Amino acid sequence: MIILTCEIICFSIAIFGLIYIWFYYKFTYWLRKGVDGPKPMFPCGNLQKVLRSKEQFFQPYCDNYFKYKNLPYVGMYSFQRPVLLINDLDIAKLILIKDFEYFQSRGTFAGGPSDPLSENLFNIHGTPWKNLRLKMTPSFSSAKVKSMYSIVNDISTQAVKYAESFYAKQEAVNFTELYSKYAMEIIANVGFGVECNGFTNPRSEFYTKGTEYFDNPSLYWRLIRSLSFFAPDLFGKLKIKRITQELEDFFFNLVKNTVEYRKKHSYKRNDFLQSLIELKDGYSDETLKLSSFTMMDIAANAMLYMIAGYETSATTGQFAAYLLAANPQIQKKAREEIFRVLARHDGEFSFEAQNEMIYMNMVIDESMRMYPSMRAIFRRCNKEYQLPTGLVIEKGTMVFIPANAIHMDPDLYPDPEKFEPERFSSENKTKMHPCQWIPFGEGPKKCLGIRQGYIQTKMALVKILLKYELLLDERMTVPIKIKASSLVCAAEGGIWLKLRTLDALNQ
Repeated sequence: MIILTCEIICFSIAIFGLIYIWFYYKFTYWLRKGVDGPKPMFPCGNLQKVLRSKEQFFQPYCDNYFKYKNLPYVGMYSFQRPVLLINDLDIAKLILIKDFEYFQSRGTFAGGPSDPLSENLFNIHGTPWKNLRLKMTPSFSSAKVKSMYSIVNDISTQAVKYAESFYAKQEAVNFTELYSKYAMEIIANVGFGVECNGFTNPRSEFYTKGTEYFDNPSLYWRLIRSLSFFAPDLFGKLKIKRITQELEDFFFNLVKNTVEYRKKHSYKRNDFLQSLIELKDGYSDETLKLSSFTMMDIAANAMLYMIAGYETSATTGQFAAYLLAANPQIQKKAREEIFRVLARHDGEFSFEAQNEMIYMNMVIDESMRMYPSMRAIFRRCNKEYQLPTGLVIEKGTMVFIPANAIHMDPDLYPDPEKFEPERFSSENKTKMHPCQWIPFGEGPKKCLGIRQGYIQTKMALVKILLKYELLLDERMTVPIKIKASSLVCAAEGGIWLKLRTLDALNQ
């Protein structure tokens, strides 16, 4: 027995030693290529603090942007995987725009038989992405967005009533929760064709399932979500699901039942789901060699609307509200524009009226500069590529562009901690490098739903500002601390603001 135990111990030590040596060799990848960077630690590379929930997922990349700012790029590691951190904006432009064909994949898990709802426009790449993008682009045209505007307008009114329910009780409003419910209500209505009722029903099934999709409280599913970034190839090999079977069944059946109802009753509605139904009905074009568009494809791309629209709008709206509360003079200027524009439109919150609120757009742009939803843009090299410096990026290498760090670079934005919407005046924007401000990405994979995003972020905030002044609650810390456990940019403890009527403001 003692001999057997010793053999097991020796065998375990040998296996550990081999794994350690393998990692050590992998950690020499950038050294062998002559690329400088921070020292990796066994076994998680440069992400040790991230895995201990001491830092937000993208923080190491943002930190090393500034630490190695004199270099065009930095060699880092996500576990044993080499990651090239891009510091130079001209190189970022090559990757995202000019030579995009070499970097089509995001590098995250792109779905498959084990997780079909992940096979949407956000995740897929190559010819399937190109064909689907071509077909889906009209669904995000100005005319299509305008046809869906009334839905967003109505939901923004519900958001104001929700905020007023707290004001009536003389309580502060949790804007993190408000914008979460607001964004999810829009996604349910526009993306899935159903009413969520999250403002009035805290146990709304769609709201509950939707928030679980983004932030499952289970440690297991949090780990799985992280691995979809760290080890996407593992998902395909082991057929791991990124979400629970219950969530997959809920969203697929919801879409299937809604589509079948509309078909049976010849019912049409101006929403994104209707665009997908029409896409399915007309999805045969021999010149483009398009394959069939199935019910699962409709469900997967309805999920795309959720992925693209929820966290971006929810994050931007709540941070914009916080920044306006922290900067009363800018809030006053924004409110003056709202009154001025609505006066020209007889007080109507029309599609055209919100388009004319240029300063509010600048407020939103500056909010996304300081607090972009996704703090880095990531791509995976899909075929060998040589940079102008001579460095060859091998196929499969991950490339990170640290959007948040670029946005907070004092060489690009003087006094970057200052909230200054004028940075995004039409005159100033023409002077910017195309990769200087990238909350929506850039190039062919730039977010399709930008128009919709501005509208839904703006409308709830505009209607609240029309009636109330936003004030910081006592529980707010300035500046905000970013939540370490969140994949996206999120405020630790939420964003709490007080409302004060404009009549009280003018007394």
